[in-house]
Amino acid sequence: MHELGLCEPLLDAVERRAGDRRVRRVRVRVGELHRVEPEAFAFSFALAAEGTVAEGAEVDLVSIPGDEIILESITVAE
Repeated sequence: MHELGLCEPLLDAVERRAGDRRVRRVRVRVGELHRVEPEAFAFSFALAAEGTVAEGAEVDLVSIPGDEIILESITVAE
């Protein structure tokens, strides 16, 4: 499951953006060349996020052409 390897650096970026604010939703654009399975990605992100500000956050995965991985946005609790 290579999705976990993609989620770990992504989570680092989420934590840098969020600071100490609780993250509710993460929107990620992933290139089709990565052949990411959405369910496996969501599971991997949840696993990687345990114990962090993003624990329990929903993940919106958007497939795009190419091989980029882009953290498009995060939604934090108010």
